[in-house]
Amino acid sequence: MIGIYDYTVILTYGNAIFSVVGMYLALTQHLVEAIFCLVLSGICDMFDGFVANLKERTKSEMNYGIQIDSLADLISFGVFPTVLGYASGLTQGIYLPLFVFYILAALIRLAHYNVTEMERKEQSSSCREYYEGLPVTSSAALIPLLFFIAGRLHIEISLIYPAALLIIGFLFISKVKIKKVDPRKLIFGAFLGAVLAFIIR
Repeated sequence: MIGIYDYTVILTYGNAIFSVVGMYLALTQHLVEAIFCLVLSGICDMFDGFVANLKERTKSEMNYGIQIDSLADLISFGVFPTVLGYASGLTQGIYLPLFVFYILAALIRLAHYNVTEMERKEQSSSCREYYEGLPVTSSAALIPLLFFIAGRLHIEISLIYPAALLIIGFLFISKVKIKKVDPRKLIFGAFLGAVLAFIIR
């Protein structure tokens, strides 16, 4: 079989698997469980690079890892949030352009990051301190927190979700400099919000 199947990519595949399961759960109206899957996808993405670097990889294996990571991220943090929107009541055709925009913005952001990151690594071995535009993985924290806040304030999620997708999508492709934050803090906040939403539902 083509592809790589060792432990270096297991979390990347887990990222994609959790998002597909989450989309199924969302479309069958198990929204809280679906949001948990989004957070789990984010956790997989957070640690996949660390796990991959435990092994001395060939250039081909490294390139494969970069590509498969971005493809998984597009599913999890590009497509999955729009499915959550559809499952939350945004079923009218008027929301289709919004979904297209959001997914396209995530796609562009991922491609741009891959190109600039490869160029940066050729020039410097230092760690990146700032992101240009909002990383797509942030959806794994922002969207669960949005659902939690909406639930706590008794706000219909379908009233605020379109604006959230629009803003997040624009931030994906913006040139704004965002200081790199420890993603573990964001994911922990999202996970805590998802747990609380499950408890109080």
